[in-house]
Amino acid sequence: MSMSELQDDFARQPGDHRTELLNRLKSEKQRSAAVMQPRQSGDTAPLSFSQESLWFLDQFAPGQSTYNVPGAFRIGGDLDVEAFRAAFADVVARHESMRTSLHDQGGEGLQRIHDTVPVEMPVIEPAGSTPDERLAAARKLATDAGREPFDLTAAPLWRVMLYRIDEGDHLLVLVVHHVIWDGWSMGVFCQELAAFYGIRTGVEGIEAPEPPALQYADYATWQREWLQGKVLDELNEYWRDRLTGAPVVEFPTDRPRPAEATFDGATLHHQTTADVMEDLHGLARETGASPFAVYLAAFLIVLHRHTGQEDLTVGSAAANRSRTEVERMIGYFINILVLRNDLSGDPTVRQLIGRVHDVVQGAMAHGELPFDRVVDVVRPPRDPARTPLFQIGFGLSNLAEPPRLPGLTVVPESPDLDTSRFDMTWGLMETTDGLVFTLEYNTNLFDADTMNALAGHYKQVLRALVPFLNTPISRVPVITPSEREELLTKWNGPTRPNATTTLSQEFELQVERDPDAVAVVAGGTAMTYGELNGRANRLARLLAENGVERGGRVALAMPRDHDLIVSMFATLKAGAAYVPIDSSHPPQRVAGMLADAAPAVVLSHSSVAGNLPDGGPKVLVLDELADILAGYDDANLDYGPGLKDVAYVLFTSGTTGRPKGVLIEHHSVVEFVDAISEMFEIVPSDRIVAFASLTFDVSVFEIFTALCRGARINLVRDEERLDMEALQKLIEETRTTIIDLPPPVMALLTPERFTSARLAMVGGEMFNGELVNRWNRRRRLFNGYGPTECTVAMVYYECIGHFESGPPIGLPYANHVAHVVDQHMELLPYGVAGELVIGGVGLTPGYLNDPFLTQAKIVHDPFGTAPGGRLYHTGDLVKRLRNGNLMCLGRIDAQVKIRGQRIELGEIETVLASHPDVGQVSVQAWTDEVGEKHLVAYVSPAAGTSPEVTLLRGYVSEHLPRHMVPAYVVLLEQLPLTVAGKVDARRLPAPDESARTGGVSAEPTTETERVLAEEIFAPLLRLTKVGIHDNFFEIGGNSLQATQLVSRIRDRFGVDLGLAEFFRSPTVAHLAGVVDAQKQESLSDEELLALLEQMPEEEVARLLGDQEGDGSA
Repeated sequence: MSMSELQDDFARQPGDHRTELLNRLKSEKQRSAAVMQPRQSGDTAPLSFSQESLWFLDQFAPGQSTYNVPGAFRIGGDLDVEAFRAAFADVVARHESMRTSLHDQGGEGLQRIHDTVPVEMPVIEPAGSTPDERLAAARKLATDAGREPFDLTAAPLWRVMLYRIDEGDHLLVLVVHHVIWDGWSMGVFCQELAAFYGIRTGVEGIEAPEPPALQYADYATWQREWLQGKVLDELNEYWRDRLTGAPVVEFPTDRPRPAEATFDGATLHHQTTADVMEDLHGLARETGASPFAVYLAAFLIVLHRHTGQEDLTVGSAAANRSRTEVERMIGYFINILVLRNDLSGDPTVRQLIGRVHDVVQGAMAHGELPFDRVVDVVRPPRDPARTPLFQIGFGLSNLAEPPRLPGLTVVPESPDLDTSRFDMTWGLMETTDGLVFTLEYNTNLFDADTMNALAGHYKQVLRALVPFLNTPISRVPVITPSEREELLTKWNGPTRPNATTTLSQEFELQVERDPDAVAVVAGGTAMTYGELNGRANRLARLLAENGVERGGRVALAMPRDHDLIVSMFATLKAGAAYVPIDSSHPPQRVAGMLADAAPAVVLSHSSVAGNLPDGGPKVLVLDELADILAGYDDANLDYGPGLKDVAYVLFTSGTTGRPKGVLIEHHSVVEFVDAISEMFEIVPSDRIVAFASLTFDVSVFEIFTALCRGARINLVRDEERLDMEALQKLIEETRTTIIDLPPPVMALLTPERFTSARLAMVGGEMFNGELVNRWNRRRRLFNGYGPTECTVAMVYYECIGHFESGPPIGLPYANHVAHVVDQHMELLPYGVAGELVIGGVGLTPGYLNDPFLTQAKIVHDPFGTAPGGRLYHTGDLVKRLRNGNLMCLGRIDAQVKIRGQRIELGEIETVLASHPDVGQVSVQAWTDEVGEKHLVAYVSPAAGTSPEVTLLRGYVSEHLPRHMVPAYVVLLEQLPLTVAGKVDARRLPAPDESARTGGVSAEPTTETERVLAEEIFAPLLRLTKVGIHDNFFEIGGNSLQATQLVSRIRDRFGVDLGLAEFFRSPTVAHLAGVVDAQKQESLSDEELLALLEQMPEEEVARLLGDQEGDGSA
């Protein structure tokens, strides 16, 4: 072959094959020293490292069909069935792997090669009266055959069936366990089957394939001998450096991840057009990368947009057949390469392809280290719910040619199994029709709609790579045009006419309608609309005399009584904005807010005025001015505010520690009242409890919704707000019809006794389904969401029915929009967590005296959807469900990372809150004195319960992965609350050791624990001491040692301990409990009496007393 021909042949090779060939040439000198030779005679051999991995998985979860490899071929023509069966037997006779079974020998696996195995190929007549019906039945039978698990101890580890569809029409189905087979093996098998069939049928010119000089067991033996010493050290060092600290890829799921890994799955099929594939091949040539690197780069862009992560790890199967000796073997050679990719810095598409190309080359150059050994070297945190190091597979493979049977047509088929080995696995194949890919996914995590949408996103990115080659990946379009249009338009609030009146005008309309109706009840004393209006008018005139002008501000530092409501409306009538001030706050904080707001005056009361700082604005003490105010005109003023004037300024906490003042205009509040009144059907007969502090915007809903619609407010006084018995009594006795309270307060009340309440609102933070189920039985219940910056709330959801978990926050109301975006302000797909941005008529014009913060938080709407053309960055983490509703996940800055795992604290809170013994709950990240971060759950008991720390941790472990189980559970009689009724995290105590279950130095307390710790755990791990709560993997154990440990426990105690039970909690304490439970079940009467004799008398008496109390013998 000439050099040019060699170059052409090399160029035609797929990119990953070219890379593998180059790596083979580079290391040929090293490899030549390690000659592969036939093993010594015998019917047993060690497992290859790849086999060992699958054997271990079968030990962990036996009886699974997860690693069945199905294949099917439609055969047309006059098939000689007997010759075909004989040809199949010829192939079986040539390859020991086709006659192999796997066995356990002292906790280690070995393969046994059988001289012969039965070659059965039944010809099955499927049911059906027509060929089409019989073909459909055959395909179903083929799928069922693929789902039937193998017993790895019983050879052969394959099954073959021939279904007769019609005369000259058969369906061949071959199902093989992966432990003896891979995709390359299918190609070898098809070639040899075709050759032997030709020979068996007398076709001239066909020669039998050369007999294999080596067998798979020879390779396994050689691999064990070769992979050691310097070779092993270099490989270990590469993968340790490459993968240590790799984070888990947190791809959003449709359902919570089970506590243990499951393998239920389904498969989808998608395809691009041939021209797209050709363009990508051209892109690969232009960038000097393999097509695989290009395909993977596109996939990483999709993953990045769905997870928000820049450090992404996927697993990719490599053929691992770089030695010529193994090219004609049938066996399991595949090794999983863990590809860790860096997407930081928002690289261009071109730059990303270059990065991915380097990652792939490096991995393939060091691909001889088996995946299980990589895991042992890297030692990632072990989680029974996930495979270690990666959960998403991605690979490019060549489609094996079907057997070319002489005189017959053979067409491959792709039977699907209902299993999934990982969270999802993408299998790409290049065909003449384009890039074909299968998407195998775990059905316990994902819905088909989600996966089909994901496939659409991948195809969208593949099409975009060429035109966006020099564009940052953050700007590459991921969602499809139709999905983008739906997200931008379908879920916005309806359009309604804008407000034409101010708050003071709305109130005066109600006064005119019924001046004698009761407006406010406080402390048992009622005030009518006419009285409230007259007093507000008098005070407004006094304010004007004291320099209050339209556009000015008036600070309110008042106790919660009638004068507070009077002061609000007086300020509004004077054309000014009211600024609530809590005088109980530290003087320095109050002084800062007053300086920032610069009010013309402060309205106060003698009971609190003394708390105000000296040297501030003028203070008008209303109870001392009662006689003077009585002399002012009580008629409505002939002037007032405009629609765009500010109605109030609310100070909220800022990230800098300095409160920020939020400005809200009259038209925004009126439009809010209009929308809410329509949604809640507010009528004059309604009675609304006014619980919220005036410094929180829920008070705007309570006060203005009532008084601008002729309803009554029952004002909760200061002394009643944190007295739950008094609050319960007030709501009952005032026959309140509408309630809006924060979740922690609602949890402490008894809603069954609120017989008059027809509607309740809840919001401000996340809460559990149990709270919903208690409150929505006899009334409508709404979950409301909205930051102060968008006028109280602008997203609502009515909670109808039974809820297992917290409800969504819903959809925006009229004249508002809400979108979910990433950090680059790009729209995110359904189900993907991102920041909520909102806009509409309720949006603040900005922050008081802070144009820079206004500019940072309120931006131009790039989508052209928001009334007013502006959007507000809420900082809240949400996702959009398929039905359009928004689900709040917490704050973006509430994410914590512990031992490489990203954790949303709200998710743990939701699980704990669903426990019947839990009243209030708050989960925090706490850093100990040595700088290590831990999860701490603060819990108060539900009424009449006494929760136990160990039981609560066990409950969480049943619902969430191990890394999300709090290390500490602190039990408090009641969680401290802020004045807004929310948990005050600053007042939560630091945990102590009594709040922790387990510890590294815990001593054995039983004989079983002692034997496990001192005689089994410690010697196996070469440790001098093991605590009973030490995690096996965290103190140095690996997967192979786990099987040895379980084997030793079985032998030592004579119990049937499974690997799955071990992985639930790999500690001495847990395993001792399992061992003792099994031993006690099998105790004879004599053994039981002997056991009782060893126990203290008081313990025996207690046990026997308990039995008698139960009425047992």
